[in-house]
Amino acid sequence: MPGKKNAEPAPAAVPPQPAPMPPVKVFRLNDGGGWDDYGAGRVTIDHLEGSTSEKEIVLAVIDVENKETMLLHLITPDDIYRRRQGTFISWFDPETGLSISLSFLDAAACSDMWDTICQVQRKLRPDGW
Repeated sequence: MPGKKNAEPAPAAVPPQPAPMPPVKVFRLNDGGGWDDYGAGRVTIDHLEGSTSEKEIVLAVIDVENKETMLLHLITPDDIYRRRQGTFISWFDPETGLSISLSFLDAAACSDMWDTICQVQRKLRPDGW
């Protein structure tokens, strides 16, 4: 019939899904100058649980086996982070005295995480840059 609207119901709105946490391997620099493998996990950046400050943002790696936090690093506005060889993000953490490196399976995931770290750093700086 002319003018009759389709009687089918509209599809339900799909709630947005959180971005998947990319897989990484965690390495720590040892006293001999080599990198020790500390295992595989999934990396995310989020506000520190229980914190009342919007400026306490952490990078966390969750162990793939036991789902426990294997790395928790408070992101700093300081220039300590380096992106290397397209799939590595490394830094020296002055609070722990450890050099850490995350190895990503693909360059796109590394690039996305690098961009997120840089955005967080800009927000943490007093001048916003």
